[in-house]
Amino acid sequence: MQRARSLAVVGLVLLVALAGCAQFDAGSTTATSTDAPTETAMPTAEPTPTATPTPEPTPTIDLDRGNATGTFLTDDGNVTVTLEVADEPTERSEGLMNRTHLPERHGMVFVYDGAAQRGFWMKNTLIPLDMIFVAPNGTVLNVEHARTQPNASVGELETYYSDGHAQYVVEMERGFANETGVGPGTQVELDLPEADEGESR
Repeated sequence: MQRARSLAVVGLVLLVALAGCAQFDAGSTTATSTDAPTETAMPTAEPTPTATPTPEPTPTIDLDRGNATGTFLTDDGNVTVTLEVADEPTERSEGLMNRTHLPERHGMVFVYDGAAQRGFWMKNTLIPLDMIFVAPNGTVLNVEHARTQPNASVGELETYYSDGHAQYVVEMERGFANETGVGPGTQVELDLPEADEGESR
């Protein structure tokens, strides 16, 4: 009887031990599968749009402002450009200030009532320019290759002068004169709009 009880206790102990091992293995398996990467789809976040910098507005180029043309008669052939007309004091004062670009073969012509020595500077002008000084008879007196001076005070600004008495000054993007062969002695034919009656320049 005593032996039967001992066997029963040993059997019970073995049964409990086996049950504990089975539970440990099951727990271990669960832990392993939990640590393993799962195929559960993660919610996809919408991509954040990148902020695009807004470009600075460029002053509108008014191709009808005077709607003039100029034709330079060079040794390499005729070169025709479109020109905005600055024939009023306020237009001449503003000139090409604050422009960030010019279309190809496009510029401005400053028109005066008479001929005199002219001097120009680059205050608030952001584009390097060729300043083409023209006599009343259409002969180019000289070309000045003007550079920008964005941070210069009035006293530091370089002044570009005509070599003689100019009635017209044509401004084109710097490099135009060298590319086309425009220089002193070149003839230019300006096709300017008629001034309104009573309108003064």
